[in-house]
Amino acid sequence: MKRLLFRVNKITLIGILVLLTGFSGSKTRKFEFSFHLQDIQSFVPSNQMAIWLETTDSNYVKTLFLSEYLSYGGYNLPEICYEWSSKAKWDEVTRDEFDAVTAATPSVGDVELKLKCPAEIVSVGKYIVFVEVHLADDYNELYSAELEITGKKCTKDLSVKYVPGKYPKKTEGDILQGVKVIAK
Repeated sequence: MKRLLFRVNKITLIGILVLLTGFSGSKTRKFEFSFHLQDIQSFVPSNQMAIWLETTDSNYVKTLFLSEYLSYGGYNLPEICYEWSSKAKWDEVTRDEFDAVTAATPSVGDVELKLKCPAEIVSVGKYIVFVEVHLADDYNELYSAELEITGKKCTKDLSVKYVPGKYPKKTEGDILQGVKVIAK
């Protein structure tokens, strides 16, 4: 009888711990980005990059990735990833957030970025994901797609928009090819 009571107490304790630690839902949202960063020959692009989320009504939610130069002061230059820098208020972020999203500028070739974000910041719902890449001067390419976060896997291809227009010196195609995100 003591053994049975011990097991029941143990199972109850485990159940309480599971409930208290929030086992019922994931504590992080995971995003996997893949693309090919082209080797542009007609000029030398900066390749500074920002990846972030917004609500469908254009409210900034969270920066998921930021290249090093951009994070360490490049955000003060309005021509570099202007769409992101005009919304992110990067000079106000905490050190933890800074460390969580800042990384080296991706190298030319196939790129895979595995990024995480707290689930309490990105709850279930619809969002727009953006990838902005700086080319030169005030020219950027802005890739975007609508994502639906449901707790299940969502895969989207991102389409490109040229800000403020196509860079006139670029004779090759877009700087990123095959831009895709998987949200989990």
